[in-house]
Amino acid sequence: MDNKKTTQQLLDLKEENDYLNQQLSKLNKKLQDSDAFKSHFISNITNEIVNPFSSILGLSQSILKLDKEKIGQIHSMTKLIFNEAFDLDFQLQNIFAAAKVESGEINVELSSINPVLFLKEIIEDLRFKSEKKLQYMNFSYEKDIPSNLVIDQEKLSLIIKNILSNAIIYGHEKSEITIEMRCTNKELDISIKNKGSLLNNEEIEEIFDRFLKLDKSINSINQGHGLGLSISKAYIELLNGKIKVNSSKTEGNCFRITVPPYPSQANLLIHDDDLFSEESEIF
Repeated sequence: MDNKKTTQQLLDLKEENDYLNQQLSKLNKKLQDSDAFKSHFISNITNEIVNPFSSILGLSQSILKLDKEKIGQIHSMTKLIFNEAFDLDFQLQNIFAAAKVESGEINVELSSINPVLFLKEIIEDLRFKSEKKLQYMNFSYEKDIPSNLVIDQEKLSLIIKNILSNAIIYGHEKSEITIEMRCTNKELDISIKNKGSLLNNEEIEEIFDRFLKLDKSINSINQGHGLGLSISKAYIELLNGKIKVNSSKTEGNCFRITVPPYPSQANLLIHDDDLFSEESEIF
């Protein structure tokens, strides 16, 4: 009897030990992931901050050396400085957002926006990126988009900027980028399409991983630290929305964002689904 009791105790101890080992392995994996995140984070963002700063300083020095009469050159260089500063601010927004997501310190902060004007402003902000590649952006929207919508403006803006920026970076030169906005089943629906290298199923599954750059062969050319889409996914989930990705020869790559209305706004999004506007703008 004592032998049976001792044997059972040993088996119980072994089972408990196995369980503790599993928990330790999981904890160790989390610590390793956290350390890898910090290391990768620092190494990836260094150039994203240093390069724009260097460009801004270099361009500023060049302007100071120009004759005051050379207004054309001064204007061109000032525009370049603005673009570099905008890029730097965009990268810093992603870095700060990643830190908040990693720490779990993110909350929804609501404000009222006009969706069409809101999206036009984002497109205009990123137009200099598309101009570098001789791309043009075509924005179309339904007539009955509500003029007022309560949403987390800052987070939705960063989501769209990241996806649109990626569409520009990975789109072919002299190609079209299509942005469409509509309301579907009371949800704000935004799709962004580009003509670039098509994504396979594995890439679509991995595209929202942190630090992933799918076009590894041209990492030295393409900007970005691989944070943008992972932040977009975290933010869209916080807003109870969805991001879907499709890739086909006929349509190219399409990122579709859907954001549900907050309860107080539900009545503003009722519309006739068959009514589509001819309203469109080229940027």
